[in-house]
Amino acid sequence: RQWHSAVVIQAAYKGMKARHLLRGQHQAAVLIQSTYRMYRQYSFYQKLKWATKVIQEKYRANKKKQKALKHNELKAETCTQTNFKDMNIRKQIEKQHQAAVIIQKHFKAFKIRKHYLHLKATVVSVQRRFRARTTIGTQAVPCIQSSYRDFKVQREIQDMRLAS
Repeated sequence: RQWHSAVVIQAAYKGMKARHLLRGQHQAAVLIQSTYRMYRQYSFYQKLKWATKVIQEKYRANKKKQKALKHNELKAETCTQTNFKDMNIRKQIEKQHQAAVIIQKHFKAFKIRKHYLHLKATVVSVQRRFRARTTIGTQAVPCIQSSYRDFKVQREIQDMRLAS
């Protein structure tokens, strides 16, 4: 009868431990999912922002070019100057585009690194909690087993006394 009680206690403890572990894993999954969704939205926003800047730069450069062409149509000398200015504007836009690409690459690397460190910290925290729960559970099992063995030995001693 006491053996049955020990089994019931062990089953209840294991069930409680499993539910707690499952709850922790669920919370970790929710946290990871929400962080990933936030990162995905932020990445989409950055792409839109970059595309807007590129379109604005191209539009402004085109407007400058049209304005310069209209202004300098009558003078033959200014045609060469316009071409030179257009070439300089194109070079300047290309340099700005390259600088924007480099900045974006570094910023994306920073965000990914930050996201990775956050996820790593979450995983380490979950692992620590799991290991702490596991060590508590492994300490309880030998204690219960030891108590049961003591009880069993005492019962055998009593049976021997009654038999003699």
